[in-house]
Amino acid sequence: MNMMIPFRVVAPAALMLSTALPQLAQADDASKCKIAVYAHLPVEMEGSRASIAVKINGKDTRLWLDSGAFFNVLPKSRVVELGLPIEPAPAGLIVNGIGGSFVPEVTHAHDFSMGSVNMHNMHNMQFIVGGSDMGNGFLGANLLGIVDTDFDLAKGTINLFKDSGCSHVSLAYWSAGMAVGELRLRAGERPNDYHLYSEIAINGHPVRVMLDTGAPTSLLSRRAAESAGIDLHDPKVVASVKMSGVGSQARQSWIARTKTISLGGEEIANSPIRVIDSRDDWSTYDMLLGMDFFLSHHVLVSQTQRKIYITYNGGPIFSASTEHEIGKLETRADGMGEAKAEPEPKTADQFAGRGSARLSRGDLPGAIADLTEAINLAPTRTDLLGERATAWFRSGKADLGIKDIDAALVIAPNDHRFLTRRAQFLLGKGDKAGALSSTEAAAAATPNGSLDIMPVVILYERLGKADRALALLDPVIDLHREDSRYALLLNARSWNRALANADLDRALRDIDTALRKADGPAAMLDTRALVQLRRKDYAAAIADASAALGKAPKMAGSLFVRGLARLASGDTPGGEADIAAARALSPKVGQIYADYGLIAPKVETPAPARPSQPDPGGDDDDQ
Repeated sequence: MNMMIPFRVVAPAALMLSTALPQLAQADDASKCKIAVYAHLPVEMEGSRASIAVKINGKDTRLWLDSGAFFNVLPKSRVVELGLPIEPAPAGLIVNGIGGSFVPEVTHAHDFSMGSVNMHNMHNMQFIVGGSDMGNGFLGANLLGIVDTDFDLAKGTINLFKDSGCSHVSLAYWSAGMAVGELRLRAGERPNDYHLYSEIAINGHPVRVMLDTGAPTSLLSRRAAESAGIDLHDPKVVASVKMSGVGSQARQSWIARTKTISLGGEEIANSPIRVIDSRDDWSTYDMLLGMDFFLSHHVLVSQTQRKIYITYNGGPIFSASTEHEIGKLETRADGMGEAKAEPEPKTADQFAGRGSARLSRGDLPGAIADLTEAINLAPTRTDLLGERATAWFRSGKADLGIKDIDAALVIAPNDHRFLTRRAQFLLGKGDKAGALSSTEAAAAATPNGSLDIMPVVILYERLGKADRALALLDPVIDLHREDSRYALLLNARSWNRALANADLDRALRDIDTALRKADGPAAMLDTRALVQLRRKDYAAAIADASAALGKAPKMAGSLFVRGLARLASGDTPGGEADIAAARALSPKVGQIYADYGLIAPKVETPAPARPSQPDPGGDDDDQ
């Protein structure tokens, strides 16, 4: 995220905390090297986001760490939730990022603290307000890029410090016996640009990178990829998801293979990398080194030495964020060394940090073991119970997961996240009455306008209560009109209106707007087909369902809706064929529609075709 006009940045006052950095490597003038620690921050991974506990005007909450954001950011829904004032930004201020730009507002917290450090001396902690809601607020480069920063996210810590007299001393204090890479810390091209820049090489071509803890995955711009000889039309390149950032638009991404990636003495061969359409402002960098890089490395940034020290933690690097799409890709690595055996954690924060990092990287047994130790040390911390519940669920042990959710609700009975997860579990078990009770409690507890309400909306849909979901969607849409999710939110409201058979003209307007903004994805055409079915415009319903099936031929819901529309328009054979085909794809496809009075006649599902027998006299290639 970049800015067009400088914004006020104030460094924290130096604090000598009881928790200091470990002993630095010895050198002739090591005795002259002094370390002033501003903050030792316990970090937990929330999926692929690094999260720290903060207090804003007396309210406990969590924010994500984003070295790629030029300034602290809060989405408007969080500002409303926290009761903060919103003021106009300086005239002419424009914020650029992936997906476009936006004109922000600003807010400030009179009292702000993180960990044991109270930051009220920063003259009211400021935040940019606006842009797409990523689900939480960020602490940006105005905090993470103005002092020395020690990122040890795999072990759940970040240290902010200032060194003096250390010009000839290696600050990689943890690295005895390890291969240490060094990157040059490069300056930004504008005043007050506190992003962390360096340079690596891809396929031998120089690539300017920005270290971005806010990027869940590393991203290479299309322009830089093509300069490095990557052909996005190569059959081995995989078209991937559309991605968004602070802007309101989504950008196409691809997963490509590289010959070599060289950074700080490390050489990685045959690595996948995610490439993104670079229509946005990538003028100051070619690539983001994201959370996959940070979890696989210990990274220390020294502002005074203008160096970035890195050591390899082990495991996948850039392939960590692509394996779920393309499978494991065999890579080769040189000059990376091996991670040194570290002392076992001792505190709840230390166990929690390592456990959440293990969970983020898919080490479920290790995550459960660490989180269990953390809970034994801090049994009333609901965040730890929630993390372990996630690990249990991913391990296929849902009964243990729900025990942790229930234990968390004993401590925090009005926590909407745990109420939502309990409702999802009960619905999955077929307990609709229990699920409805927890869903209603979650709806009452979720902050007005928060994106956290969307899982509750889906619960109401599946429980046959779409009319109740509608009441929750209007405040969310009002706060997210400039958001990349705006079209998806309109689609959700139109879908629920169609299910509830309520205000169908407005439902049609919503989905028409969504389709214009989102370039007609299959799921939105499916929604409009249902709206048209409810409006009894059967020809339009058939046309939209057919268009959806043209994009996604195995979408059982579109087949079912088209079948209902064909039956209603008198095409009995066509309607019965569509409904049979829908049920063949998804035997329970009609259940949600039946809850809303859309019931199809029983139609025999065709038996799967028997495979043809090979012709004894034919060519084997034709069998």
